[in-house]
This record gives sequence, C-alpha cells and structure tokens, in this order.
Amino acid sequence: MNVIKVSVATNNFSHVLNYVSKAEQTPGLAANKLVDSQLKATAGLAHLENRKFKAAAKKFIETGFELGSKFNDVIAPEDIAIYGSLCALAEYDRRELKMEVLDNPQFQNYLELVPRLGECLSDFYNSKYAPCLAYLDTLKNDLLLDLHLHDHIQVLYEKVRTKALVQYFSPYTSVDMNKMAQAFQVTMVDLEKELSKLIVDGTISARIDSHNKRLYSRKVDDRRETFDKAILLGEEFQTNSRSILLRVNLIRNNMMVKHQKMLEQERRGPTGPGSIVMGGGGKKK
Repeated sequence: MNVIKVSVATNNFSHVLNYVSKAEQTPGLAANKLVDSQLKATAGLAHLENRKFKAAAKKFIETGFELGSKFNDVIAPEDIAIYGSLCALAEYDRRELKMEVLDNPQFQNYLELVPRLGECLSDFYNSKYAPCLAYLDTLKNDLLLDLHLHDHIQVLYEKVRTKALVQYFSPYTSVDMNKMAQAFQVTMVDLEKELSKLIVDGTISARIDSHNKRLYSRKVDDRRETFDKAILLGEEFQTNSRSILLRVNLIRNNMMVKHQKMLEQERRGPTGPGSIVMGGGGKKK
C-alpha cells in the first residue's frame, strides 16, 4: 500500500495498477474491506489518468464506504462521489446510470456528501438537461483546479453534453430547434454549430433545416432495405441455378475442357504402360 501511495503521489500510475493487481491476489484480502476500498479507489485514479473513464467510474462506484476519511492523504470521500459521477455521466447509458449509480445503496452514501450532485444525476436520467448542465458549469472552475481532474474536465464535459444532445433527439423523427435551444439554454447559433459538428462526425444521423429551424432524423427505411435484400438474394439464386444447369448439360454432352494428361490417358486406353494384360497361354508383361 505504501508503494501504491508513493506511485500516486509521483503520478506513476502504471505502477499503481501493477501493485493493485498484486495486492488483489493476496489471500484473505477480501475480508479487509478497508484495504479493498483503498485499492479500488487508487485503481479508479489510475484509470482516470489513462482516460479510461468507464473503468474509472466502475472502480469508484465499487469503492466501499468503509474508506471514509481514512484515506484523505490520497483521495477524499467527496472526491469519490465527484469522480465517479462525472465518469458515469460521460460513459454510462441510461440503464447503467439507473442500475449502477442511482440505485446503488453503497454509492448513495458518497452522493449524500454532495447532495446537489445526486440531484444532477437524477436530472440527467430524467432528461432535465438544463439544470444538470447548469450545475456542472458551476463546478467547472473548482474542478479545473483539482489535482486529478484538471486535465480531463474538458473531455468529460464534452462527452456529457454530447450524450445529452443525442439522448434528447433520439426518440424523435424531427425536433423544433427553438425548443431544443431553450432546453439546453443556448442560443440558436451555438446549438446549430454543435449539431452540425455532431452530424459531420457521425454521432447524430440527421439533417438541419436552417430555414424552418428543425432537426430531421435520417432513419433507415427497414421495409425498403428488407425488400432490396430479398431482390438481391433472388438474383443471386437465379445466377447460381443457371450456372449449375449449364455445367450439368456440358457434362452430359461431353463438352468439358479436359487436361492434356487426361486426353493422353484416354488415347492409350487400358493397355497403356503400366497395365497388366493376361492372354490365353501368354506371359505376363
């Protein structure tokens, strides 16, 4: 554990993961819940540093509340709540957010230390994106000064916002961009820029009607796609059937192209070299 603490302090997070792995293989460790929680918290920090946000969220969420303030020289319990929540918002889908975070009694103990953060998670799950993003904005300046988060805040915030935009639009075939801008508390110009970027990089399959200020989904016509596949399979079947019938007729009419060796063997017949001929009173040759 001392090696792990020193590795965290010196930002040598590859050593952190190595020694956490060694410690987890120690017999009887599972009985020591405090040490187990410390290992999960430090592993979460290592994954966070490596920008493996989903793995980091899982480790922070699994950290037992036995940790308390006994590990403040490495990470405070309030930080467990903040790091775990931000990483979960950035990477978890709605089902995972509900089951692994909001309905997790163990992690709820950490969220009670930062009550507004729990409300933020609930707002995001219930599609109340404006208050959720507004609260995150109030935290941003403080988090930019955080020892472990400062390098990752911009990426995490972009992931959370992108996921919010995608989730808002996904149930609809078209959306009024005026209402969408109001829901995200942004100007129409800024919203259009954000949506254009997401459309270009393929995150959202949609098109923007700039004149009517609507966002239209580009959904695949499943019925037409199935019909096209059926036609293609039918054409392939016809082609294969013609090829088989043609081959059968060629063989039947002895019109196959034969190899030169086969032709020579047929000309020699059964008395060619290497064959055995038995005649009346004759000798074997």
